[in-house]
Amino acid sequence: ESGYFGKNKNNLGYVPFPFGPDNTEQEYFIKWLEGWGAGIKEIFIKNGFHLVYADDMGDPVADGFYFTVGYPGMTGAALMEELLYYGVSIISLDSTGSHQQGLRVCVSFVSESQFPLLDERLKMFRDDHPAA
Repeated sequence: ESGYFGKNKNNLGYVPFPFGPDNTEQEYFIKWLEGWGAGIKEIFIKNGFHLVYADDMGDPVADGFYFTVGYPGMTGAALMEELLYYGVSIISLDSTGSHQQGLRVCVSFVSESQFPLLDERLKMFRDDHPAA
C-alpha cells in the first residue's frame, strides 16, 4: 500500500511545497489557493452560475485549484464556447469524463488583479444570457 499523501483524502494529489529561508519547511500549496478559489467562485455565483459538484461524498468541496460551475439552460460545451467570446477560457466537464453539464474552472493562473475584469466579463455574459 502507498503511504503517499498520508492516506488522507483531504490532501490526495497535493504535494508539500517547500518554503522558508532554506526551503526545509513544508506547507501544502493548496492552502494558499483556498482564498483564491473562494473569491473566484463568488464572482461566478453572483453572476448566475451554480456549483455542479458542491460536495464530495457529503463533505463540502474545498476551494482549491479548481471548482465546477454550470449555467441555467446551457450545456457545458455551449457554455464553454460562449464564454470564449467574453475572454473566459474554461474546459467543459464532459471533456474530463464527467456526465454532468458544466465547466471546470481552474484558478491557479488568475491573479487577484484580474478579479474585477473577470467579474465585468461574467456580468456582460449574464446580461446577454438571462437565466431562464
